[in-house]
Amino acid sequence: MRRGPALACLCLALLVPGAAPGPSAKATVLRCGGIYDGKSASLTGPMEILVDRGKIVWISPSVGRPLGAALIDLTSRACFPGFIDTHAHLMFEPGNFDNQMVTRSSATKTLHGVANARAMLMGGFTTVRVPGDEDLDWGAPDLKRAVESGLVEGPRMFVAAHAVSATGGHGDWSHFAPEFGIHGAAVADGPEEIRKMVRNELRNGSDWIKIMATGGFLSAGDEPGVATYTEAELLSAVEAAEALGHHVCAHAHGAEGIKRAVRAGVRSIEHGTFVDDEGLRLMERKGTFLVPTWGIVDWLKQNARSAGYPEYALEKLERYQPQFLERRAAVVKSRVRIAYGIDVGAYPHAEAWREFVALVNSGMSPSRAFRAATTEAADLLGRPDLGSLAAGQTADIVALPGDPFKDIQAVSKVDFVMKDGEIVRRP
Repeated sequence: MRRGPALACLCLALLVPGAAPGPSAKATVLRCGGIYDGKSASLTGPMEILVDRGKIVWISPSVGRPLGAALIDLTSRACFPGFIDTHAHLMFEPGNFDNQMVTRSSATKTLHGVANARAMLMGGFTTVRVPGDEDLDWGAPDLKRAVESGLVEGPRMFVAAHAVSATGGHGDWSHFAPEFGIHGAAVADGPEEIRKMVRNELRNGSDWIKIMATGGFLSAGDEPGVATYTEAELLSAVEAAEALGHHVCAHAHGAEGIKRAVRAGVRSIEHGTFVDDEGLRLMERKGTFLVPTWGIVDWLKQNARSAGYPEYALEKLERYQPQFLERRAAVVKSRVRIAYGIDVGAYPHAEAWREFVALVNSGMSPSRAFRAATTEAADLLGRPDLGSLAAGQTADIVALPGDPFKDIQAVSKVDFVMKDGEIVRRP
């Protein structure tokens, strides 16, 4: 990377008294062995990054250390933008969800969320989107506010407190005996009910709406390929959310449910397991993001039984196993915008890096996989200040030994994490 006149002027302005505000007492220089900027096809460097007041001030092969700035030596490591997971469930653990639903209070689930949020941050995920958690109350927005206030340590959060579900759909716990009256927290049928539910979710702290467009694998009484909402119902959710300045993501496995959701205008499709060619073309044309969550499928194939998942989930996972890999090659070949999401909570939070491995092992280039967790995910969330290493960007920076462009498993070794310019983990 060559320094041009503009960079030279900027460096001079930082060093000449009176020309510009000098670095604060908390200014930090990160000396990186290489960097991934959020767009390139490989590491570049070595580079130095000056961070001050929560922002990246400049990046250069050799900027020197402004007077008073701390120096962090990461020359044996590669520096990346903080990773973004757009499909993270923080408030429950792998295993028997039925048991967790009815034996853990909202407070207990939120306390688990505190620990899981910190685990994800320590793994390099400085931003997460929570697309509905198994909580009847409002723990997810409360956890988000606790992180924002500094009460607890965790990633920056975007939350859909509950998933809007049709009666008997993936978000309605229909396998419990009906006399107990146990349902999902956001069950709504028909456009009018859905509009009111969307407004209620946003009123109480959600900043995304998640809607269950099809059945799922880890729920009883529904099928992943079956579309559970009409296009008109999905459209009502999108219209209600966007009228208030928010977006909708849609849980959708089956091809028809995916196409209904995309035509209705959802911002992202979650999972998209059985998306067909028509659905991919439709997503390309409308710019709809896909959050594939392939890593969870790979993990469940090996661990679902030992982790204690209920029999109905094991039966569906076994029945659909031959189809799980069918559409991956088509997704990889497509121009659909991919955002990173791993469905952690359905498997261990400290292993959120596994989606990188699943994407690359399915034929995706490392650069596209890294864009999914940086610039593309930031675009999905409407946060252009995140997801890249460049002057003026929010200083979310992680570092790891090795070169994950050559060995993708290196993503499991993050040992330096900075969020908003504050170091939360050191080698």
